[in-house]
Amino acid sequence: MQIRKGTADDLSLIRDLTKRATDSTYFIEGMGDAAAKTVAAYVAKSTDVFQHALGSDNHSVYVATADEHLLGYVIAIHESPEIDWIMVDPASHGTGAGKALMIAALDALAEHGARSNVRLTVVAHNERAKAFYRKFGFLVTGPVPDRDIPTVEMQRAA
Repeated sequence: MQIRKGTADDLSLIRDLTKRATDSTYFIEGMGDAAAKTVAAYVAKSTDVFQHALGSDNHSVYVATADEHLLGYVIAIHESPEIDWIMVDPASHGTGAGKALMIAALDALAEHGARSNVRLTVVAHNERAKAFYRKFGFLVTGPVPDRDIPTVEMQRAA
């Protein structure tokens, strides 16, 4: 597995990976039409978000690959500071790809002066993701209001 900076060459793979990742983690039975539309919009905008981040000095973008296959990606925002998007192909869960991406993103944020108070949001029912983030020092700080899918904010303590 390799972690490298994301490039425009990765764009064609981002949407499909995001769809696979959200299908496996966002959907729960009885979710409702509004939530399903929110997820569809999230997937639809993933390529635009990735492309914007590539062209921004305020973002760091990394991808995990193996044998030229995209395993996942992460987008960190320096100024906020936050982990804006982190997506790992469900077939790559447990391989260390997510861990390596998170380390790359946190290192990039630290290089920009953010060693603590880094934020992220996660779907409230995604216990696996919350446990993953806790391993990096993130704690749930509370719900994010006005979301079609119940979401919580997590923050990395000082």
